[in-house]
Amino acid sequence: MIVQNPLRRCAAFGAAALLALAGCSGGEGGGEAASEDQAALTELSERLVDGEGHAYTAEYLLEGSDDALLVAVDPDAGTAAVVVGDRPSLWAGEDAADLAVWLRQELDGLLPTDEDVASWLAAAAADSAASADFSDTTLAGELADCVDVQGATGAPVGSFEVCVTTVGVIASITAKVGDAAYTAKLVNYHDGVDSAWLDGITGQATTSNQ
Repeated sequence: MIVQNPLRRCAAFGAAALLALAGCSGGEGGGEAASEDQAALTELSERLVDGEGHAYTAEYLLEGSDDALLVAVDPDAGTAAVVVGDRPSLWAGEDAADLAVWLRQELDGLLPTDEDVASWLAAAAADSAASADFSDTTLAGELADCVDVQGATGAPVGSFEVCVTTVGVIASITAKVGDAAYTAKLVNYHDGVDSAWLDGITGQATTSNQ
């Protein structure tokens, strides 16, 4: 069952491309509402996939942890870092697939990867049993579109809430995947990665992939 709330959905997803996809017009009919929701879920999924080529530095607050999580990724430079508290891990290379595998390992139990969440959204878009409620917010100064998905039976994760920034970075996530529970919120963000900062933490890194 898809939640029919076209006015809220249109307000939340103001980007022209999404308006064209979802056809937000305040029209009536469950089929039209379902189509709009599917388009919006698909757009968020594609935004996360497209954002994987974007260089950024994001700091998250993790519920139930005293440690902050910092993720810095620069695909063009072939560098990335994950810092949990004061424990940094570095990656260097040219293979995007290797970077994705490394990120999944480093973020395991802390934060789902963009690729994982994109797959949840895509599956929910194709699941007629899923309901989706849309909103928007601002976290760490970044505008983000949010969706609360419930009741997806054919998706890897049946229920989750996620907010995605306009450049395709996870702004917040609440999800339970198997035994892992994720609740994270963006508290600091900027485009790009400071190479001098990366150089400064190199000697402290616990792992390095070359």
